[in-house]
Amino acid sequence: MTVLSFTYRHGIWISVPMFVIGVLLLVFFIGGIVRTIRQARLFDVPLRSQQDIEFTEAERVVLCMEGPLLSRWFAGLDYTILTPYGAALEGRRSLFRSRTTGITKARMELRYFAIPNPGRYTFQISGLGESKSDDEDHRMVFMKPHLGRIILMIIGIIFSATLTIGSIVLFFLRLRSDGSG
Repeated sequence: MTVLSFTYRHGIWISVPMFVIGVLLLVFFIGGIVRTIRQARLFDVPLRSQQDIEFTEAERVVLCMEGPLLSRWFAGLDYTILTPYGAALEGRRSLFRSRTTGITKARMELRYFAIPNPGRYTFQISGLGESKSDDEDHRMVFMKPHLGRIILMIIGIIFSATLTIGSIVLFFLRLRSDGSG
């Protein structure tokens, strides 16, 4: 109880640095999300039934679709990555499909693949059908896995937003008080 009464008594002096720290943390975590997504992007390819792609490292990658908002062009498609020897890599579905939505475009995770060796692979999309006029607006994006870091940054944003809002509430509570306490 002593901590609460001390915090309320010195609320104006505590709330100002709390507000500054909260805002700085918000900027840090929001910038971290943007940085993480940019650094995770490996490359993107156009929407074609078959094409060669090259991976520079043996690593896990995430296959994402990217296109205009509310596009249904990716529904019902199957994706395969073939090794240089013709063997298909096992891809597993994403349990929690992360989505990134902008003003005009959206990106959603589809599958995870384990790339065994650096080199050239063949990427196939079955069920694509004939090409359409808006195909150039749709891309297949390969990224490094980044969902765990994004979740941690979202928790940081929630914490820093709570700190910022709490400091504003404390400041105005103390400012409106009659000076007793």
